[in-house]
Amino acid sequence: MFLEIAKKITRKGDAFIEKNGIRNFHKASAELLAASEIHKHFNVEEIVGSVFSGKTPQHFKSLEFSDLPVTVAQGKNCFIDIYFWRRRPTVIHNHHFAGSFMCLLGNNVDLEFTFTKERTIGKYHQLGKLELKQTRNIQSGHIAEIAFLDKFIHQNHHQADLTVNLCFRTPQKPGKSLANYLFSGLRYEKNVDLMGRVARLQKFIDLDVVDIGKSRITNDDAIHFLIMTSGSERGNPKFIELRKQLNKRVKNECGIDIDKLIRDHDTKMEEIENEYE
Repeated sequence: MFLEIAKKITRKGDAFIEKNGIRNFHKASAELLAASEIHKHFNVEEIVGSVFSGKTPQHFKSLEFSDLPVTVAQGKNCFIDIYFWRRRPTVIHNHHFAGSFMCLLGNNVDLEFTFTKERTIGKYHQLGKLELKQTRNIQSGHIAEIAFLDKFIHQNHHQADLTVNLCFRTPQKPGKSLANYLFSGLRYEKNVDLMGRVARLQKFIDLDVVDIGKSRITNDDAIHFLIMTSGSERGNPKFIELRKQLNKRVKNECGIDIDKLIRDHDTKMEEIENEYE
């Protein structure tokens, strides 16, 4: 029953998008989920069976999101994923797609934010003011709309030992990247090319085949490298030296202290998590 309802929802979603596009799909998807009452038919055995039948293409080919992502229905213009979460928060993020999510099991404390840009740093980073818009408890049957990019910025605190969310969504829009945010005001875009450059830089260092002085590292590369390696205890001398150099450069040329921004963010995160204990 659960899988049949999911397929019917995606067919209706396809029809809406073909007629109207994705601009208001976040509203339509929420309405379709609410009308379906699919949460009342949540069945883990059906979901497990769908995975091993191999009939539905999986959006996430590996376990790269949540503790277990499973695609249960695939339409032409939209699809339905089921995300299993252990007790933990997500990062603060936006989305490069449109849709909505429904809680099937457990409890989400959802924090929604607004972001006001104050300064652009390079191509992929901004400083601004992140402000809490609303906090809500989302439990079985509750729905939250996912508007495109900065129109919906949130952090989901999964508060049960196991929380299961359904996500009814479009594919990600080509050429658009999602962004993460720090409570301390840094917005950083997760551009695939940028992340690839920084990942390769770290591998070059590990293999000891990079001359730090001759590396063509942009400020965007430097900022992302510092974010990804903040708090690292790696003892590689070249890594330590490069991080020291990039820290100094970002402070001098961009006027920001990445490690401090992350420390301030972590302090705020700890305060929030303590509220839910």
